[in-house]
Amino acid sequence: MISLHVPTLLFVTIVASVLVAAGLLVVGANRRREGLGWWALGLLLHALAYVLLAGRGQLPDVISIIVANMLTSGVFACLLGGVYQFLGRSMPWARMLVPVAITGVLFTAFLDDYPMRLVLTGVIYPLQLLMPLLALWRSGALRSGRGAWLVFLGLLLQSLMLVVRAVMTALGLMPGGGVMEGGLVQHLTFLLAFVTVQSSSFGYVLMALERADAASRRLAAQDPLTGVPNRRATIAALEAGAAQSLQDGHPLALLMVDVDHFKSINDDLGHLAGDRVLCGVVDVLCAQLRAQDFIGRYGGEEFLVLLPRTPAAGAVELARKLCTAVEQARFRHAGRELPVTISVGAVSARVQPGDRWECLIDAADAAMYRAKRAGRNRVEVGRWAQG
Repeated sequence: MISLHVPTLLFVTIVASVLVAAGLLVVGANRRREGLGWWALGLLLHALAYVLLAGRGQLPDVISIIVANMLTSGVFACLLGGVYQFLGRSMPWARMLVPVAITGVLFTAFLDDYPMRLVLTGVIYPLQLLMPLLALWRSGALRSGRGAWLVFLGLLLQSLMLVVRAVMTALGLMPGGGVMEGGLVQHLTFLLAFVTVQSSSFGYVLMALERADAASRRLAAQDPLTGVPNRRATIAALEAGAAQSLQDGHPLALLMVDVDHFKSINDDLGHLAGDRVLCGVVDVLCAQLRAQDFIGRYGGEEFLVLLPRTPAAGAVELARKLCTAVEQARFRHAGRELPVTISVGAVSARVQPGDRWECLIDAADAAMYRAKRAGRNRVEVGRWAQG
């Protein structure tokens, strides 16, 4: 039979909790919105609860039983608070504090009934753990990286172990001498507490790092002024669109959009007015595009719009719709209304083996300049020299 030294398990868990909490506080010093502070507080409460638990027999029962279990309940409350803060939700104070109060009341009532206390821990604590588990599941966080899965599985495993121990207690299969008494299930409970402290905390840090990494990737691919993809991301989207067109045989359309007289706006009214016009034009364009369409800033006042599975007629129709929408929009700066129009070059073709996506841009760009020369605020269709 497996035999572990319970006091040693408690000591190792206490040390691990304190060290991991310190690490979280260091990592989370500039990440207050990630919930790392709440998670670290939970670990410190966890360590303190185990200190009181280890003092069973030397400390008054009120401290080593009631206070220790209220602290343990507080641990799960902090974990819930950390998850909610990470997800950007309002703090669920009632869900955090009420179980702690209930734990105090029930453990006071059953202070002399050890089996009943084990059953209570198998009911209250798993219910508390269920709340952050549901929050992670419903938020979609499990789809965004490995960190959320480590947290989820760690908390789930701890919940299941507590439920198993409660069921075995109710069936009379657990030793009744006290929490420090040996037994396979009791040993596994403490061992699992140590493992879940490590895995869940590591997973939580990984969640924060994965979010930071995703934010960095978004910033690297995003135009800081307008919020649409920048030139690099736009070219990548065009390459992907061309590859998809080559694979499925459907036409790919490209619109080169240029804001008319933009230099005059900058020179006469200042760059702040120009920035507002660019952002306003993007808002108007995005409102007219379909869900599958893509818009990115190609450079200066030029934007590329990718239209998958769109023939030339559909591209021209949408381009004219965009021109009308921008012309009818109201752009204001410093109390005055600014007339704004766009010129659009449109091209559509089925990509063939050996074709280069640069030819699409060249054709749309040439068509856009024809629209400029023809009077602006209009659409011209380009011809793609394939190859």
